[in-house]
Order: sequence, then C-alpha cells, then structure tokens
Amino acid sequence: MSEIIENTDTNLTLTETPEQQIYEDLKQKSHPLSLQDQISFLMKPELRKQSESYISQESVKANYKTLGLSNLQTASNMTIANLYYYFKIRDKSETKIRENIVAA
Repeated sequence: MSEIIENTDTNLTLTETPEQQIYEDLKQKSHPLSLQDQISFLMKPELRKQSESYISQESVKANYKTLGLSNLQTASNMTIANLYYYFKIRDKSETKIRENIVAA
C-alpha cells in the first residue's frame, strides 16, 4: 500500500530580494547590453568613467551641450549605460550610411 503525502502549507510565499526587485525593474527599462553595463558599473565604477568620457566626446560631435561631464557625473547608471548605447548604435548607422554612399 502506498502512502500519499499532501502538503497542506499553502501560505508559503517566496519574496524577492531587494537586488532582484531592482534587477527586474531595470530589465523592463533597459536594453540587455545596457543592463549588463549598469551592473558592471556597480561592481567597477571605473567602467562608468570610461562610458562618461565616450558620451561626452560624442555629445560634442552631436552638439548636445547638456551632456557635459559635470552633468553625466550626476546621472544614474541607467542613464549613462543607455546613452552609451544610444551613441554606439548611432555611430554604427552613420558608418553604414557613409559606406553605402562610397560604394554607390
């Protein structure tokens, strides 16, 4: 004869850690590569400085005066990571356009 064991504890709830909640929130608002960088910035702040520098250089080229280093240093990790990928994607598409013009 086999015995059936039933779990009567239906009040078992799993709660997310604060870190998991932050991750889930950022995941909804960010590109996957941006999210990866945001996490990297938390672990290695010097990586953020490299991204800030790149954004600052590209913003000068694009004549975006509000994206100076002083403003970037006060921005959130999410803002820095998303701006970084904004400029990276922009650079790639401008390069492709130039290549198509030269090839034509």
